[in-house]
Amino acid sequence: MSLLLRQATLCVSALLAVSYCGAQQSTAHTPSAETPASAILYSSSRTGLDDPAPRPEGSPAAGTITSQRPAYPARVPWIYQRFSVGAFITPLGIGLGGAMAITRSTDLRIAHNFFSYTLAGTSNDIAYTGKLHFGSMQANFDWFPWHGRFHISPGILFQNDNNVSGQGGVPGGDSFTVNGTTYYSSTQDPFQGTGKVTFKKTAPILTVGWGNWLPRMRGKHLSFPFEVGFAYTGQPKITLDLQGSVCESPQPDTCRPVNNYLSFQQNIDDRVRKAEDDLSIIRFYPVISGGVTYKF
Repeated sequence: MSLLLRQATLCVSALLAVSYCGAQQSTAHTPSAETPASAILYSSSRTGLDDPAPRPEGSPAAGTITSQRPAYPARVPWIYQRFSVGAFITPLGIGLGGAMAITRSTDLRIAHNFFSYTLAGTSNDIAYTGKLHFGSMQANFDWFPWHGRFHISPGILFQNDNNVSGQGGVPGGDSFTVNGTTYYSSTQDPFQGTGKVTFKKTAPILTVGWGNWLPRMRGKHLSFPFEVGFAYTGQPKITLDLQGSVCESPQPDTCRPVNNYLSFQQNIDDRVRKAEDDLSIIRFYPVISGGVTYKF
């Protein structure tokens, strides 16, 4: 009888112990009004083992999930990131200019062309000195349709001061020919004059080429662009300013001032028209350019 009573006592004691432990655990995990939700979510029965080390004042509480976006350097607008300078040679003269990137497939460049050359000679028995002068500005919009080196570049030629000027004369008593007719320069008022060939001040320009003033490859600074095309400069215009007197024969009584000599003026006008027709081929002025550029 005592054995049965002892076993019953042990069973009751075990049940009481289990109930007490369950109550203690339930009390330990019951949230209070002051307990943060994050602490409830990440609470652990391994108190003191999983808790992180104490954090400095003002830092996020233990168990709180925080996200911080990495700091990136401020992006500089594309237009300010790339620009270059260059030099080149074309039939428009020696060119110096610069370029800047607009998008990843387009650039804008502007350049100044200049060159001068002096020459002398004789034409139709008229001695002359002449000057070839180049001076213009050009702006091109470079488009790279396949994001490579090939480009199509429409643009405009402006402030075009390209011209050919000259002056000449015939010593008194000497003969010369105009439009197939022979004349003589007056000994008292020798024949002389000046002339000039000019073009349109503004003209469209179109070129295609290979190479980029602003290489897109990282670390590449030098480039050697090449392009071909034309500028439509229009019909060249010839202007003359003639002075002195001309004669039909060596006899002084046949001499007349050039401004009052109608047949001479007609021959001069016919010769000017023929010269302008000969020059009409260069109204599509060729542009073949090659040079070197440096990207900053």
